[in-house]
Amino acid sequence: MRFEGKTVVVTGASSGLGRQLAHEFARRGAQLVLFARGEERLRETADECQKLGAAATLIVTGDVTQPQDCHRLVEQSLARFGGIDCFVANAGISMWTRFADMDDATIFRRLIETNFLGVVQCAQAALKPLQARRGMLVVISSIQAKVGVPFHSGYSASKHALEGWVDALRCEFDGTGVEILKVYPHWLAGTRLRENAFGSDGQPLGARKRSPSNSAITVELCAHKIAEAVAQRRQVLYVPWHLCFLPWLKLLMPGVLRRYIRGKVGHQES
Repeated sequence: MRFEGKTVVVTGASSGLGRQLAHEFARRGAQLVLFARGEERLRETADECQKLGAAATLIVTGDVTQPQDCHRLVEQSLARFGGIDCFVANAGISMWTRFADMDDATIFRRLIETNFLGVVQCAQAALKPLQARRGMLVVISSIQAKVGVPFHSGYSASKHALEGWVDALRCEFDGTGVEILKVYPHWLAGTRLRENAFGSDGQPLGARKRSPSNSAITVELCAHKIAEAVAQRRQVLYVPWHLCFLPWLKLLMPGVLRRYIRGKVGHQES
């Protein structure tokens, strides 16, 4: 379960799950490359990682929606550490509004640019280094890649796009030594995802954010499970594990599933 001598890149590393993933890999002795838009918070994450046992840290500022930033991230990683063993595509944004209430449909474009194209552009830049070390691409998806959820139509769409793309890549990567881990987390407590989620006006919810579901899991638990799955070179991870039954429920009893989801999410509507 240790990562000494391994270089791990984490996008969206300045807060939430990305920050906790950096902590988790630091405890396991990895060399870390931390990427996000804000330099100050990245430096805080890097300092924390050094104290937790990271072999070395490199911070790179940029935006996953900008292809040149994704290529610069990989170039600086190679210049500092000589290769990439694991690339964790974690950066993402969310929404919380009914589709009928949306004032601006460009919310969908922004979600796709970050949650889907941001991963694609990072993977394109990192592919050759990952192949050189028979490394792993970790795609932080969501259970919403399998099951749509009210008030998250654009977010669910962006995660469904990831699902088809990764399935196609798996076929193309057969025999190359590159593994892909798809992670399907439940609601996460301890992140700023809801605070930064788009409302009906296209602006972050901020103080209007909804409280996390009472069934939310902690970022600490999620990060720990992901690091274990990387060490085991797994291909799929549901957090918690029982989420794996939802796609089967969708296939066999879609009406029951819809009522279940409405019961879970409907009380958070207002």
